[in-house]
Amino acid sequence: MAETNKRCGFVIRVSTDKQARNPEGSLTNQLQRLQAHVEYKNTACDEHWVEAGRYILKGVSGKDSIRSPEFAQLFADMESGKVNTVICTALDRISRSVKDFLNFFEILTKYNVEFVCLKQNYDTTSSQGKLFITIMMALAEFERTQTSERNRDATIARAERGLWNGGHLLGYNLNPAKKGYLEINDEEKAIVQFAFKKYLECGSVIETARTLNDHGFRTKSYTSRRNKIKPPQKFGKSSTKQMLVNLAYIGKKEINKRWIWSDQDKLPDYKKYRVVPAVWDPIIDEDTFYKAQHLMKRNWSTRHNGVTPVKHLYLLNGELLFCEKCGKPMEGTCGTGRQGMKYYYYHCKHCKFKMPAGEVEGVVIDKLKELATNDEAVAIMVEAANKELHKEMPQLKGQRDTLQKRLDDVKKSADGIMEKWTAMATDDNSVFLREKLDELAKQRKDIESGLSALDIQISDIQREAINKDDVLEALGKFSELFETLAPYLRKEIIRHVMKKAVLSPTSIKIALLGKHPKTGLFDTAAPDGAIRCQTSIWLPLEDSNLGPGG
Repeated sequence: MAETNKRCGFVIRVSTDKQARNPEGSLTNQLQRLQAHVEYKNTACDEHWVEAGRYILKGVSGKDSIRSPEFAQLFADMESGKVNTVICTALDRISRSVKDFLNFFEILTKYNVEFVCLKQNYDTTSSQGKLFITIMMALAEFERTQTSERNRDATIARAERGLWNGGHLLGYNLNPAKKGYLEINDEEKAIVQFAFKKYLECGSVIETARTLNDHGFRTKSYTSRRNKIKPPQKFGKSSTKQMLVNLAYIGKKEINKRWIWSDQDKLPDYKKYRVVPAVWDPIIDEDTFYKAQHLMKRNWSTRHNGVTPVKHLYLLNGELLFCEKCGKPMEGTCGTGRQGMKYYYYHCKHCKFKMPAGEVEGVVIDKLKELATNDEAVAIMVEAANKELHKEMPQLKGQRDTLQKRLDDVKKSADGIMEKWTAMATDDNSVFLREKLDELAKQRKDIESGLSALDIQISDIQREAINKDDVLEALGKFSELFETLAPYLRKEIIRHVMKKAVLSPTSIKIALLGKHPKTGLFDTAAPDGAIRCQTSIWLPLEDSNLGPGG
């Protein structure tokens, strides 16, 4: 039986800040209607209804209302017993989502709380009332979805015509006479042009932002349609980068920018990213704009500012150089001497061994260039390397024999089950027999994969895994291209020729990559793995003195 006293929680909501600021608007109207209903129940119906709390949502969309702090407080008051009746003017004041409202309705049931809606009158204790509320909420959600789709379609249609769809942009003013058109703001235009010029000079987004701030430049100040004042602020990394990549400054309009990184073929037309000509004039020429994009992309890919000179690019970083004593990789580092001079060297953290970076790299580069013209030395090393590879043959063949025996056993087990299937299979055990066959099939597949891999290794060695002509071709291209490449590309070309180097206090040994595809060896745009050989081998060179004389 329902309680005689109704402790009412008033739920009042408006969707926009503009509605919330109106002293005689919807919030006030809703409150007055709820209070009038409580008074009517007390006077005309001789019931006892009291206001227990107000839960006022200002500027909250109907799709988000259930997750608001106000509703969290309402649920807490329902649990504590402070509120035993929730009252609102209309269902969409609670939510415009069927799923959210049904969850809300479950909470009402859980705490035995009644629900009263002035506009849609029904009994929450009956199945008809539950059906009615579900239908009404479905209609409310349908209305919201239709409104959203209409707004989306209108926005995309305007964008396709190159019109601006709202928001304020540094360098432009909104044209009050022609909606969707931008007018150039000459003062702000100078800021944008200065930012692009500075970035191309320094190559750093952070440095560009710092320079803009030092010159007293600030972000755009404006008053929104809701009369919110956006004051000017200092430029940061994010705001500066957004300015430098904004196609609006070259008179172009991006559509569906949020989907730019998605697979366009899988997206519906209304979500696909595209760029169309805009209706406003550009303030940055395309040559300047795309130079900035190219520099930004290059800086990101190389992790180095392409404008500033490289102090030292450690060519053998990334596990190309190893310490002979402990076998650990050596990495480039630097230090400052007493006179303030920088020193660059390779350092083994494990055994504290270090050598000057320039001298180590010089020896490696000279040796690679020297080998490019020394057919006899390469032939000797290739022959020695292939002998080393052939030493692996007995072990590989032993592994293959073991796998072949396992494969024969698996086949024999499977054949045995199949031969006796009729006699063994019953309704009770047929499932187990199938499971056993499935397990044997999986084992067979794994063993056959292992055999295939071993056959490839054995076949490579039998065909002479390292070919002298391939090695000479790679070294020749290295010698030809190395000096002409940018510093960060030199490291890449070394990685395509050399597997690794091992350094001691008196010598260095180099392992070359022996095989490579016939084309694309030095194509840095090729997919990873397409330009690296599958087999590497030690090619020992003569000891190289790493003293000051090289």
